[in-house]
Amino acid sequence: MMNNNEKIIFDLCGNNWQMEGIRPGEGEKIGFHKLPPDITGDAFNWTFAKVPGDVYTDLWRSGRIDDPHFGRNSMKAKWVPELEWWYKRQFDVPQEMKGKRIRLVFEGVDYACDVWLNGQKLGTHEGMFTEFKYDVTDIISFDTLRFGTNVLMVRLHPAPRRYSQVAGRKPAWHGDYWVSLPPTGIWRPVFLEAMGEVTIEDTYVKSTLKDDVSALLNVQLELLNASDQSREIEIEVEIAGKNFDSEPQTVNVIQTVNPGENQIEIPVEIDDAKLWYPWDLGDQNLYTAKVTVIEAKSAFHDCKETTFGIREIKMEMNPGYTKEQVENPWTVMINGKRHFMRSGTWGGPPDIFFGRASDEKYREFIRLAKEANLNNLRIFGWHPEEIPLFYELCNEAGITVWQDIVPLASLSLPEDEEFKQAVFNEAIANIKKQRNHPSLVLIEGSEELFMTAINRQHNLQFVNELGEALKPYTDLHYIPSSPLSDEVGLELGFKPNESYHANDLFYGEGQFMMETYFPSLDYAVIPEMAISSCPNVDSIKKFIPAEELWPPGPSWGHHWCDFDVFRTLNYEVLGDQSTGSLQEFVDATQIAQGAIFQFALEHFRRRKPRTSAVCICHYITFAPDFKWGIVDYYQEKKQSFDYVQRAFQPLLVSLQFDKRRWLPGEQFSGKLWLVNDFYKSFENCTVQIKVYDSQKQEIAKKSIEIAEIGEDSSQQYGEISCAVPGKSGERFFATLSLVDAAVNELSTNEYMFLVADQENAAKELRAIGEEAFDIKQRYGWANYYRYFKGLGAEPGVKEADEQMPIATGFDSN
Repeated sequence: MMNNNEKIIFDLCGNNWQMEGIRPGEGEKIGFHKLPPDITGDAFNWTFAKVPGDVYTDLWRSGRIDDPHFGRNSMKAKWVPELEWWYKRQFDVPQEMKGKRIRLVFEGVDYACDVWLNGQKLGTHEGMFTEFKYDVTDIISFDTLRFGTNVLMVRLHPAPRRYSQVAGRKPAWHGDYWVSLPPTGIWRPVFLEAMGEVTIEDTYVKSTLKDDVSALLNVQLELLNASDQSREIEIEVEIAGKNFDSEPQTVNVIQTVNPGENQIEIPVEIDDAKLWYPWDLGDQNLYTAKVTVIEAKSAFHDCKETTFGIREIKMEMNPGYTKEQVENPWTVMINGKRHFMRSGTWGGPPDIFFGRASDEKYREFIRLAKEANLNNLRIFGWHPEEIPLFYELCNEAGITVWQDIVPLASLSLPEDEEFKQAVFNEAIANIKKQRNHPSLVLIEGSEELFMTAINRQHNLQFVNELGEALKPYTDLHYIPSSPLSDEVGLELGFKPNESYHANDLFYGEGQFMMETYFPSLDYAVIPEMAISSCPNVDSIKKFIPAEELWPPGPSWGHHWCDFDVFRTLNYEVLGDQSTGSLQEFVDATQIAQGAIFQFALEHFRRRKPRTSAVCICHYITFAPDFKWGIVDYYQEKKQSFDYVQRAFQPLLVSLQFDKRRWLPGEQFSGKLWLVNDFYKSFENCTVQIKVYDSQKQEIAKKSIEIAEIGEDSSQQYGEISCAVPGKSGERFFATLSLVDAAVNELSTNEYMFLVADQENAAKELRAIGEEAFDIKQRYGWANYYRYFKGLGAEPGVKEADEQMPIATGFDSN
């Protein structure tokens, strides 16, 4: 329990919950909603549960299902969403709450529920992200019993089975990295709050920079007067530094509030404003706005504290494009500084089962994102809006957020008005919760919403109207969807050079090579660039059964291992499919992912300011898999992490080259670039470039003097050339080092090249890809049985009851 200026919060979270499942509609018939407070009676043998959490995690902890992340266990748990699940919490109420207005608050339930307190139905709610509250002043009992007098019952409706019916209010639970189970549960906190008749429903601190040192804050309040008469109240707003020392600044106003909702704006001048920046542009200064509502100098009503940052976002057009090429401003300017977004898609939460998505996992993933030199995380429409802790950690770390405001992805949207208004309401609730976080800098309406839609015009109109619905609540720039400049986007009238998902190398399976594909892309931003890899061997052992570990068994396919893609990517980067052993295969996939990311990221960064953002897909994913991510589900860094970390150095020394395969004796050449995202220059620097043969013997070296590296710049400074060493089948390497006048190391980089024929390699890649395409035609692109002849009942192949199926191409290992 927390007592804050007489406002009392009584937390109902924790392990004091119980749960039970029953066929839909049967729970109320037999009276689950009327369970008495007798602890040894009707619910004594119910399963123990934890809130916040989810049904699957509670069932797994109790032993009713096996870990759905292990092997193919998730398929065995598909019965869970066929039931309704009842959650019970018994409690006594603090006596200090007497005489106050008491509300029961749910911050989020996934997806739909009914709520009873002491046998009285409070209501029904749908929508995963919206908070909902009930006035329980007249229902709460202040009697005390050993195990609690008050009985709270929550019935979770059976989990949704059709994403199209709940899109925008719940993320999809299927895609090309998770297909099995729709999450469900009380995933956000539940608590009681006791206060007066006038409550603070929302606080929004909007800042405007006046000059270099001052700012005007417009504190916008939404107050609810629950009484039936107008009241004259006093509102106190106290502004203070949260993570730095400052003298609190207080403003008091007298205001009459009418019954119902009241919108009030209070200006506050900050003379010496401490601004918030991303970590590579400045400090992460945070403030608190503490709002207190009293009446007649003594009667307390409510108090609420909100964290915010003072920063100004402006969007500018990317230079080099005409209005016929790009019509959206894509350059994010923060307090007058260009913020080139070195981004990764946040495939979160840390676990698709919210009961396992601990605060510690959030903290570690954000820490590792900054270690990888990411200054932005993108939440796109396949994933849910995040919990407050995520944004708080981003605020503190100086990592900005680029976000779809609701989870709408890859579907045909229903065309009824009720669905639209429900999604709009969810979106408005989301932006109101998130808009105080200085880390939130750019919002979008959807992900890949036009690609597969039947009525693309309807989808476009929907997200355009969504943007209009959000305008009264935020000044952040809104983009209707991503990408805008693919083939479908062009048909809908978007400009040709806006945004593009650079995923063709992955999905093309041998049709392209990185050296020709990425340089062919001319877009203002790259919101998504997908390459996959295996997790580390120790991580694989945690979710793949020992008998399927190597050669790969069916559980690899269930966890989305695209064997054919890995074979092509391994060959492209290493010149070999690398299927000899588990460790060799894992290492190869991670090196391939890293090398491709490095090549592409450095290419797009060298285009700055014509390109203003590039985003790897993904940074993490929410389940153990063989798909995306440079950090795996178990918070372990892959080898690809190091490649991205180098490519995303704010001050980057980079080598531009036309190809990775060179013939023996051919003249290798590379151009030196320096990219500086910092707003400070570096003078009297030196770059040293070295080339090594396969034995790491130095064969060439060149030093280039750099008089000045300008702030916020990208520029070519010189080049190196030498004869390619070695013979076909070998490798050679290049290293770069940037130092200042005092020989302090500012940036380093390294590259691997192959002594091989580029044309022959392209033909071999196409052959591997064509073989994979033929198999997909027979099985379907998402059917992993195509990799296991024993699952596909192919002629002459033993089925799984006789022999463990082994992935094709690995059965000789």
